[in-house]
Amino acid sequence: ASGIYIVEPDEAGVVQRFGAYAYQTGPGPHYHLPFPIETVKTPKVSQVRRVEVGFRSSSRDGMTTQSRVVPEESLMLTGDENIVDVQFIVQYQISNPVDYLFKVDRPDETVKSAAEAAMREVIGDAKIDTVLTSGKVTVQDDTKKVLQSMLQRYGCGVEVVAVQLQDVHPPKQVVDAFKDVASAREDKIRFINEADAYANDILPKARGQAA
Repeated sequence: ASGIYIVEPDEAGVVQRFGAYAYQTGPGPHYHLPFPIETVKTPKVSQVRRVEVGFRSSSRDGMTTQSRVVPEESLMLTGDENIVDVQFIVQYQISNPVDYLFKVDRPDETVKSAAEAAMREVIGDAKIDTVLTSGKVTVQDDTKKVLQSMLQRYGCGVEVVAVQLQDVHPPKQVVDAFKDVASAREDKIRFINEADAYANDILPKARGQAA
């Protein structure tokens, strides 16, 4: 009777015979030869797992209460040699339970390390203005593609569901300088618009007087 086991709808049954992978079972009741001949593992294949890179959040009663920045993970170098603080989340699922269980040691930690490497690669090819403003969606999509390619080469047996940027900003030491630069650019655009409006007002009058 010790060989009877049940696989839940969100799980996959992976049976080992003398420690080696033997076969896989789906949801429902099943039977395997008693220990130590066969054992079974039931990873949750439909669960969306997540890893945090660049920060760690803590929760209480199901609510996120605070987060702690991890600068050794979050500080990255852009393509134009600027430092940017990037905090992001990776969501993933088990796509191949056999590979997930047996091909890679500590697959969840592997996903986290690969995600950090993939984000550094993408950020290293981008300019800081793009990363801080209009290029965030592109950064997320490119990182997802690079990360999935890396995990497939490793044989982790996982599928990346999404890469979500949580916070992207310059390091605290230079935030004020970046704000000044952004303000100067806004002033530049405003001056240009005011000059264009003045030109559009006065030039037709001048042409009319000349005629």
